[in-house]
Amino acid sequence: MHINSGTKQIIFFVLEEWKLILFLTLIFSLYMYYTSTFEFFEQKGIKFMKPYPVVGNLGSRMMAKKSFHEFQYEIYNFFKGNPYGGIFEGRRPCLYVLDPELIKAITIRDFEHFVDRNTLNSNEPRYLSQSLLNLKGSEWKGVRSTLTPAFSSARLKNMLPLIDVCTEQMVQFLKQYDKQDVEMKDTMGHFTLEVIGACAFGIKCDALTNENANFIKIAEKFNYMSKSKRMMIFFFLIFAPKMLRYFNISFMNEESTRELVTILKAAKKERRSGDYKRNDFLQLLIDGANKENIDADGTKSGTLLDDDTIDAQSLLFLIAGYETSSTLLSFAIHMLATKPDIQEKLRAHVTELTEGKEMSYELLSQMSYLEGFLLETLRLFPPVARVDRVCTKKYTLPGTPVEINVGDVVAIPVYGIHTDPDIYPQPEEFRPERFIGEEKKNRPAHLFLAFGTGPRNCIGLRFAMYSAKLAMVSLLKNFKFTTCPKTKDPIKFDKRGFLLKADLWVRIESL
Repeated sequence: MHINSGTKQIIFFVLEEWKLILFLTLIFSLYMYYTSTFEFFEQKGIKFMKPYPVVGNLGSRMMAKKSFHEFQYEIYNFFKGNPYGGIFEGRRPCLYVLDPELIKAITIRDFEHFVDRNTLNSNEPRYLSQSLLNLKGSEWKGVRSTLTPAFSSARLKNMLPLIDVCTEQMVQFLKQYDKQDVEMKDTMGHFTLEVIGACAFGIKCDALTNENANFIKIAEKFNYMSKSKRMMIFFFLIFAPKMLRYFNISFMNEESTRELVTILKAAKKERRSGDYKRNDFLQLLIDGANKENIDADGTKSGTLLDDDTIDAQSLLFLIAGYETSSTLLSFAIHMLATKPDIQEKLRAHVTELTEGKEMSYELLSQMSYLEGFLLETLRLFPPVARVDRVCTKKYTLPGTPVEINVGDVVAIPVYGIHTDPDIYPQPEEFRPERFIGEEKKNRPAHLFLAFGTGPRNCIGLRFAMYSAKLAMVSLLKNFKFTTCPKTKDPIKFDKRGFLLKADLWVRIESL
């Protein structure tokens, strides 16, 4: 068979440059794979952010150029005026919902289609994977219903003496810093850890009597993540999300969480070996250990609360409560320092209502301005900037042709909604009155998302607000907070993590 010269040249080139050809073929194949989903929203007629190969729309986050809250704010304002819009997390499409009625439909009215949260789905220990945040379907429902009574009004009332002791310890702890500049995030972490330890587990943490207590040192490190680990998580999420199931990877610090679980296991063992029962969170978990899980079809599928599931809820309550409550209190104190007129008004409000009276659950509920102050703090500084749900039953967005398939992720940009002038007029202003009286009543409740909304909202929100109110009463009665040279106003958010974090320095003066 005769081969012409042109064909010979091609064959010789292939034989000599096969490595280059293989490399180029591989690059082309990867490019095609990582851009193959980029027509997802265009085909559905949905506005979307222009993605880039491999990273999608996450480039600025991967390079730590902006905080997660700033990223959500950017997304919200890009799509503002549209009921929804799309971004790409790597090659995975993520539908953002902005319209208030669609948000209500997804989180409340049609919740059965969006029962699950978006999780990492890695091969992490069961004391992490079995937490209420990660559980799905009927298992989540069973555990949630078991835990709900732990946060009833009656149980919160019984916690008052325990929290009172912690607030007294907090006052003494802060007095050692009289007329000094203090970073409040870590300082308030001492208080919230002591409260949770006492109220939920019957554990004395010594967080307010010994700054170097082992418990506080372990808890402070729970969300520390090295740069290499952060890059590894991004790598798996973008390049090989399905491979995560084979690796023990978590957003939490492995050593810290393991030590915390050891402490909680010891508390559980001691509780089981004794005859005395406490009226707290851990006791509720232990008492519920014999309940059986009932699947959606009515069949029994084993014990609802096995030991790992108990440990998972204990760890979640400890860590989530410690982190979010300390965030709320530290940002609240920062607002007091930077807005002295509000500080004086709030102090007068608290003094007038509590003068000569014994603190009670009912008395706290009368402090409308204090509640408004805390909710306004959470509006401007929500610990979590986005709420997301995973579709569990095929769904069509009401009033639209947009179909959402099982497994698709739907996100709600909390920080964007909280700073939308059409929902919260003059959003940059700090006004506790937004959450008092008619102004609060006239705004849909599901557009305040600091605790999420619907059946899958934060289970501990009442406990968080209750303990925060008690803390603020003591702080306002005993201290004056002012700015100092290290105070940053406006606040600069940390650009590395997913939870809200900032350096919050103020000056403390005893009254």
